[in-house]
Amino acid sequence: MKLVCGKASQYLGPMIAGELGLELVETEFKVFPDGEQYLRLGEEVDESCIVVQTIFSDSDFFNLLLILDALEGNAEKLVVPYFGYARQDKKFNEGEAVSARVIANAVDRYISEVVTIDVHDEGISRFFNSDFVNLTAFREISREIDLTDPLVIAPDGGAEELASTVAEELGTDYDYLVKDRKSETEVSIQPKKLEVKGRDVVLVDDIVSTGGTMSEAISMLKDQGAGKIDVAVTHSVFARNALSRLYFNGANKVISTNTIEKSISSVDVSPVVAEYLKDG
Repeated sequence: MKLVCGKASQYLGPMIAGELGLELVETEFKVFPDGEQYLRLGEEVDESCIVVQTIFSDSDFFNLLLILDALEGNAEKLVVPYFGYARQDKKFNEGEAVSARVIANAVDRYISEVVTIDVHDEGISRFFNSDFVNLTAFREISREIDLTDPLVIAPDGGAEELASTVAEELGTDYDYLVKDRKSETEVSIQPKKLEVKGRDVVLVDDIVSTGGTMSEAISMLKDQGAGKIDVAVTHSVFARNALSRLYFNGANKVISTNTIEKSISSVDVSPVVAEYLKDG
């Protein structure tokens, strides 16, 4: 078995290969003047391969399709560290396309298993005929948290399981935020069960995009007397000025992984993926 890295996973892919002791397939990427992509494998591949490619952009998705086509049936496992478009897993309004289903339909025929990390909605597995595995990076993320006895908080009930995982690793308690609409113009955000006054807090979620929800949560928790507030996320989309917003609103530290390869990515997920692939 060999490993092929997509253009969006040029650092993470080789790290996974190193953990597994697999040879990398050399791949040539090129973009023509008109914007069309070109891909060529540097060798003839006649054995099963693991493909690693984050889907952070439309370009990443098409790059993945080119790799799968070039492998001509030899792509066995697909590792998608960040599964973009997973938030559009159903029609929220009449006439909408279901983007997660589009991606699943496009890649499913090439592979036997897809592996992802802290996907936004694990329900997208229903779009795949292939085996679907969702790993978590929050045990590794927990090791980067150095606050003393913090309260772990999810921004909503949907991320409560992530908060539970981190709290278990840290040996502390957890909660999630609820919105209480006081009037048409006033909304209060507060923990559902626990008091934050005087306690350090870790805010956890699978993804930060614009940073609006997290920034609002930081401000509200500060107003309620919280101490230091760390933000811990798996996928650092950080659109526009999201990172600046978090710090401006009072974040003490922002922790994220290399599922999306950015300079702020401090947690390596390659051991998480490799451990599963070794046993899988």
